[in-house]
Amino acid sequence: MHRYLLFSFALLIGITSIHATADEISKQLRQCDKYLKANDLTSSKKGEEKTALYCYKDVLTKEAANAKALAGLKKIEDKYVGWAKKALKRGQKTKVERYLNSLRLVNPNSQALAELEAQAYPNRQHPAAPSTPPVVEATPQEPVTPATPKPPKQANITDLGQIYEEINTTECLTWPTSEAKDKGGKNGWGSFYPKKGDTGSIVGEMKHCHLEDKVYLLEINQYVVAISSTGVEIVE
Repeated sequence: MHRYLLFSFALLIGITSIHATADEISKQLRQCDKYLKANDLTSSKKGEEKTALYCYKDVLTKEAANAKALAGLKKIEDKYVGWAKKALKRGQKTKVERYLNSLRLVNPNSQALAELEAQAYPNRQHPAAPSTPPVVEATPQEPVTPATPKPPKQANITDLGQIYEEINTTECLTWPTSEAKDKGGKNGWGSFYPKKGDTGSIVGEMKHCHLEDKVYLLEINQYVVAISSTGVEIVE
């Protein structure tokens, strides 16, 4: 009789423990759903742990086959796919790049990711070869006089949506100096942010590493703004 009571007590503790764990997971899933509805998907001002992606993945570390967590990750993926498709149709290349980077965090093996990358970067596997400037040879009889350097071209910002505000955190461009790279994105601008109509000097001009458009490095005061050539107007 004594052994039966001990066995029953141990079984009751085990069942209570299982129910408590299930309750904890259900509570966590409700919080994950709140992050999802608030669109705190892969980044949040409150930190990485306050995102739907982190939350659902944390549930899966406790219960690898949890259907609700797996469905939650699929919903995050679907949101980024939908946003990327809309941005692609509207020609919003900066947004497309941002959404695809986030989609890559959620599911790097997503079929939709591969299809969208093929549409956004059709020439990704064939980067343009850098052009080589012609070599000017001087004759012995007539020494070449160094040409007076031309002042940099000026340009006005016409479309803020073409600014690559985080491209200096990647290796997509070859920056003229490390200082220019440090000042070439919003993480180095401080309280400054370029406005439509701002005029600056073009201190760099190159191809985007993935897209077809040309990128200008526009120096405004002491800051550098990377912007697509389609987002500026050259000042004659």
